[in-house]
Amino acid sequence: MNHVLFWEAVRAELLAGEALMLLLVVESQGSSPGKPGFKMAVTTAGRVIGTIGGGTMEKELVDQAGALLARGSGRPRLLKLLHQEGAAGGRSAARRSASRSSGGICSGWQRVALLPMAGGDSGAVDSLLFALRRNRPGRLIFSPRGMEFIPRKRESGAAAFVMRSSGDWSFREEAGQRPVLAIIGGGHVGLALSRVMSGLDFHVRVLDDREDLATMETNAFAQEKSIVRYRNIGRHVEEGKESYAVIMTFGHQADEEVLGRLAAKKLRYLGLMGSPAKIAQIFARLKKKGVTEAQLKKVHAPVGLAIGSHTAEEIAISIAAEIIKIRNEASK
Repeated sequence: MNHVLFWEAVRAELLAGEALMLLLVVESQGSSPGKPGFKMAVTTAGRVIGTIGGGTMEKELVDQAGALLARGSGRPRLLKLLHQEGAAGGRSAARRSASRSSGGICSGWQRVALLPMAGGDSGAVDSLLFALRRNRPGRLIFSPRGMEFIPRKRESGAAAFVMRSSGDWSFREEAGQRPVLAIIGGGHVGLALSRVMSGLDFHVRVLDDREDLATMETNAFAQEKSIVRYRNIGRHVEEGKESYAVIMTFGHQADEEVLGRLAAKKLRYLGLMGSPAKIAQIFARLKKKGVTEAQLKKVHAPVGLAIGSHTAEEIAISIAAEIIKIRNEASK
């Protein structure tokens, strides 16, 4: 689930005076369905926000969270769930031990924190949402004392769980700043790609040189929309391991100009939409202008995974799949 949407939903419940239970995966190993940082919230009314992996394991935890809320239990808990066939445990064991079988058979395990949240946590949620909406980095810390968000100048370090005892532990993760996808070209495919990528928790920036473009005006999914001159495109696409860009302008001349200005940049991903013939012509002209073979080899062109896509929505899905593939490969 998109982090902004998740925390907005949590904030709405807190502002309405609802107590809720946050379920947070803090540690996992093997083929566990939920990885560290996966979150889900359960309200007193039984509403479920987000997911920590689904299946029988999740349902039992939702039931347990609901029961704790109904009893007004405010004590944080840690549970270690074993995803192995034949592992000892079950519902009765959940009452006696912090380690039990999840009912799954995927041969892994995960540790889940159950953290009660109430109105006093709304300040930390507000600070986090402020950072998320502006794509500013910060550190999110969970412990038996609750939730804290600390704004920072830059991201630093991966998620980490430290347990000194069952009642003395902490989980921290970098939060607030998300990968940035610059979509250069705000037409129909740009609109469709904005919709898909915003749901995948990217900060979407759409850039076009056309005034009064209907698909730009109706794009409610991008966090940033700007009319720019393509000769200045480099100012709007920053370098970095979390920077992605896709070129899909109105015409091949603009595509060529944008690619020529971005090819030398250090980006995690640079894609160019177009037919193989068009791309071959653009590459040939750019080589004559000094763009190197090595720089062009880094360009994903034609952009997207080859799934036989034709419509704007299908093309957007193929591009999104390729970007996710690149992002996940880099995080291994």
